Amino acid sequence: MKILAYNLPAYHRIPENDEWWGEGFTEWDNVKRAKPLYDGHVQPMVPYNGYYYDLSKKEDVVHQAELAKEYGLYGFVYYHYWFNGKLLLEKPVEIYRDSKEVDFNYCLCWANEQWARTWDGKPGQVLMPQTFGGQEDWENHLQYFLTFFNDSRYIKRENKPMLFVYSPSRIPHFDEMMEYWNNRIKEYGFDGIYLVEFISTVNPNAVSKYSEGVTEFEPMYSNRFGISNFTKVYRGICKKLKIMECLSYDQIWNSLLKRKRVYGGREIIQSAFTQWDNTPRKGKSGLVLKGGSPEKFEKYFRQLANNKRADASKEYMVINAWNEWGEGPVLEPSEQYGFKYLEGLQRVIKELEK
Repeated sequence: MKILAYNLPAYHRIPENDEWWGEGFTEWDNVKRAKPLYDGHVQPMVPYNGYYYDLSKKEDVVHQAELAKEYGLYGFVYYHYWFNGKLLLEKPVEIYRDSKEVDFNYCLCWANEQWARTWDGKPGQVLMPQTFGGQEDWENHLQYFLTFFNDSRYIKRENKPMLFVYSPSRIPHFDEMMEYWNNRIKEYGFDGIYLVEFISTVNPNAVSKYSEGVTEFEPMYSNRFGISNFTKVYRGICKKLKIMECLSYDQIWNSLLKRKRVYGGREIIQSAFTQWDNTPRKGKSGLVLKGGSPEKFEKYFRQLANNKRADASKEYMVINAWNEWGEGPVLEPSEQYGFKYLEGLQRVIKELEK
């Protein structure tokens, strides 16, 4: 079993964030300003030894890959932001692509959402609209992808580069674009693109005839679709009143582990998560899964890795996340938990290898 983890490239300065959020802003600003909102609330989270890295620096990008490989992960799924030719937060994965020191695998996830001021409670203010071009944009995007696909470390399935897409349902003419890409990419020696659709609140069903895989984005899929009607009402009231939502970590994991849904024969790349607490971003209107711990994550991840769900991939799983410090899912070491998440994951990976 090859274990992947989502990697958020938001820990470095970009001119756009300087303009929108203030000079020098990075995701670390959200993390540092978090506050405990109830007894026992573990905030602010602090990276181990206060290592607030800068992903515009090669040594910090390479360090992430080295650490992940040391603890048995197979690769990163780097988030990729493309707005009709405009790139944002592209530097870390480009640095990694061009740095051959670490033999650690990776692929891309096109996070095709518009950027809005959701972090400070103003979702109606769009900062970067998500516009989609026609064939010229498709070709430009493919040429950019090829700079990664041609890397020997880029993850491929049967000579098809693996590409996750966050919300195909929101991309006009998506299948027409995929058909174009699949035809064009064969001219470069590949057999097509191995498309994996996110299944989430914004893309609740697989929509593309070209997707060969799906992955349920956790815990947000279960937070929405795996809860009781009573909990749905509770969540609705909290959102209306703009007060913090608290759900049970154990209940969400149990919902995830019991799922039997299939997607028309598509391979299901099962998804795990370490924690969820997005109050660093959203403050008192955030969502917290209470009761989580490294020990529980290890237990539940072991169960997920050994379950017998129909159509579940026997080769890949994905974890949310390597470094989503502002939302809670973090495998990286912290002052609060040390290396416990990575150590627990490593134990399960070693068991799977036997």
